[in-house]
Amino acid sequence: MSVLPKNSLDHQQTTPAPELSESPWSSLGKPAREFNMGKLKLNGRVFLAPMAGYTDTAFRRLARRHGAAMVVTEMVSSRALFGNGRDKSNELMEFTEPERPVGVQLFGGDPTIMGEAAKLVMNEVNPDVIDINFGCPVGKILKCDAGSAILKEPQRAGWIVEAMVKATEGRVPITVKTRAGYDAMDNAVFEVLEAVENAGASALAIHARTRSQMFEGKANWDVITRLKQKARIPIIGNGDVKSAEDAYNLFRQTNCDGIMIGRGSMGSPWIFEEINHYLETGKPMKAPSLKFRIGVALEQLQCSIEVKGERMGLLEMRKHLTHYFKGFEGAKEMRQTLLTSNDPEWVMKELAEIHASLPAEDPAVSVA
Repeated sequence: MSVLPKNSLDHQQTTPAPELSESPWSSLGKPAREFNMGKLKLNGRVFLAPMAGYTDTAFRRLARRHGAAMVVTEMVSSRALFGNGRDKSNELMEFTEPERPVGVQLFGGDPTIMGEAAKLVMNEVNPDVIDINFGCPVGKILKCDAGSAILKEPQRAGWIVEAMVKATEGRVPITVKTRAGYDAMDNAVFEVLEAVENAGASALAIHARTRSQMFEGKANWDVITRLKQKARIPIIGNGDVKSAEDAYNLFRQTNCDGIMIGRGSMGSPWIFEEINHYLETGKPMKAPSLKFRIGVALEQLQCSIEVKGERMGLLEMRKHLTHYFKGFEGAKEMRQTLLTSNDPEWVMKELAEIHASLPAEDPAVSVA
């Protein structure tokens, strides 16, 4: 029996971006499909941000297929690569060829260990990029002198990048992701920029919130603007991009070189294609149909189960299903039914039945 209530197939429509008279890329003066990150040439400027617990291989595959120019793994502890956490770290670093270009993100506070970890990752996994997490605001990461803790000691960011660049002999771009400040927006992030530039970093992504803000409040895009004005390396903006119009406004306001999207992609991995289309044509894409959305959710669940097994695949997918089933009549009832079942086969069957029961429509978002 379908969990969809009767007469509740109309999903909410978000306000579409305004149609523009010319291609935003033309007005911004940026070539849409040219982005160099060290020796790596990317075909696009919109990337999937690394998110612990979310950007696993199933979600990364969807993001790439729907237009993300690059994806990044969940963060991996540099120390765990040489200790008891090696098996878990290996799982986090696993990726498939369709995900390329793909980065592996490392966190840690010791330059020597980070250098050794970068060399190990390069030789054993062969990613296209190795990224450094200088932005995580979570307490257990800060206690390791990692994540946002680096903003208390910007010079150490340079030491870490230098050790990693030296260990990898320049064979893979080393990039950095950080925040606008620790407790306040001060000069620390600009000192981090200078330190990592001088040490050989290939790009810096900036989440325009402070550590103390966590994920609350409004992102301060002015910090991105000021970093871009000072930088000699590409600056990638991050924060409060939830639509194609947001992406255009961030590019226009800050002149950043690229955009990294995290929470804005949860439950809507097609956002990358919507942004690419808008920036290249100036015309918004039609909102995806409910049938399309449920079809993508079903595909991600299938992949999650294939990779992680039935039990863990379903458990890990629950948080994603919460985001897919929002914004339309009957969504709450669907979540309550699907997210409380421990039977992967039943959940797959129900999703497939719901998908099949919806009226056929041309996909609002094509496959990239």
